[in-house]
Amino acid sequence: MAAPIAFLDVDHTLTRRSTGYRFALEAASRGLIGLGSLALMPLLYAHYRLGKPDPEAFSRTRSVLGGLRREELEEAARAAFASRIAPDLFPAALELVASLKAAGRRVFLASSSFDFLVRPLAELLGAAGLVASELEFAGGLSTGRFAGTPAFGRGKLELAAAAAAAAGCELSACSFHSDSVHDLPLLLAVGQPVVVNPDRALAREARKRAWPVLYFRSK
Repeated sequence: MAAPIAFLDVDHTLTRRSTGYRFALEAASRGLIGLGSLALMPLLYAHYRLGKPDPEAFSRTRSVLGGLRREELEEAARAAFASRIAPDLFPAALELVASLKAAGRRVFLASSSFDFLVRPLAELLGAAGLVASELEFAGGLSTGRFAGTPAFGRGKLELAAAAAAAAGCELSACSFHSDSVHDLPLLLAVGQPVVVNPDRALAREARKRAWPVLYFRSK
């Protein structure tokens, strides 16, 4: 029987802050996006944490990446990871990953962020798989649109279910750690839901369903 998968969200679960915002800072410093684009991020974050994402703000944030080459996005993502995201990892999150591996689970990251942005983290953690949103490219340039299903809400559930099936196991045998109420569909589908640093809405769900809750703190 295939080893079960431990799916792990990234933003505010493994990292203290948003990987998207840390990437945006790096991209702006390189002139890939305008400084005005950064003004959208706090609004997007506030809506997200309150459980009420703003589709228009989310679409505008994604669209600013249109016209960029995959290579320059990946280069900026690796630079952002090295200087801004890796230092933002919760020490307890690294301990969690090590304990899951020691227990015989395969670690998969399951993030709404773009794949090129969280792949450096997956490599650092030695993750066996990655579920993430993907940008569409045409002629070597980003269109600013999603390629396929974005890993958000039920989309993340669909992608995680497909990843589990491809890896030879059922979601009912898997676990999932997340901070966000937007991940409720996947939390309800796995056999072992675990809540980490929850937003208010997810904290209420966790109390109602008697799910375990972890709180990670920075040093």
